Amino acid sequence: MELLIMAPLALAVTLAVRRREAFRFHWRADRHTWTAVAVGLGAFALSSLLPAFEPGSWIGAVINYVGIWVVCGFALPWFYALMVERSGPAGMGLTRKRWKLSLGLNLILGGFFIMAVVSQADWSTIDPGEFRAATFVLLTGNLFELFLYYGFIHLRLERAFGVIPAILGAAAIYALWHVGTELTMYEQFWLGLGKLFLVGIMYQSVFSITRNLLTIWPFFVGGGVLIDFVLDIKGMGFIAGEWPWAVFVILLMALSGTGLAWVSRKRKG
Repeated sequence: MELLIMAPLALAVTLAVRRREAFRFHWRADRHTWTAVAVGLGAFALSSLLPAFEPGSWIGAVINYVGIWVVCGFALPWFYALMVERSGPAGMGLTRKRWKLSLGLNLILGGFFIMAVVSQADWSTIDPGEFRAATFVLLTGNLFELFLYYGFIHLRLERAFGVIPAILGAAAIYALWHVGTELTMYEQFWLGLGKLFLVGIMYQSVFSITRNLLTIWPFFVGGGVLIDFVLDIKGMGFIAGEWPWAVFVILLMALSGTGLAWVSRKRKG
């Protein structure tokens, strides 16, 4: 029920802050727009395959962690921004602009969520080791979402269509990727999908205030995902067992990021 208040409130605040441009709609879609959307829908398509495999199967894990998290969530967005658009890190929302406001929002909003987890969780039923491992996995997942749905998709949708279409469009694509992952943990699929759409609106709205990734990661989205898995779904035990894959994802992201940065510098030189 809280999301029914928080999501519209976050959207309203964003529209008030960006009132000079918030209600300007246009059609400037180009190949960059559709490439970003296609990568987001690619993650959705791969996620749709996951229910066909047994939970914990290596094929499903490769599809999720390598195909979705690394390829769709990191390698393709950064390759496109650096090699095709040549927009650099700023083209992915990694910028110093408005960094103080971004960090402040991140700390304040994330602090509210984290305090909710601390005060409402039944810690007697949570193993500390599992909690640490699961938090690491979830923050790694947040990292791929950060680059794909905010830095890559949101910024290009806003450039193509405007502030409101970017928030709603990115939120919808974000919700869809969960179809084979988190949504399988909900008893009612459509209610879960609606909830994740509202979650997307809330996060995308806050991101839109500064268009800086520091606005939402790691505290804001990290606190939000802990509310999901600690208070709502109570799935930290299962997630904790996936920590080796999260380590593998971080290594692949680091290797591909280093390679892309090296090639980018060579091209500029």
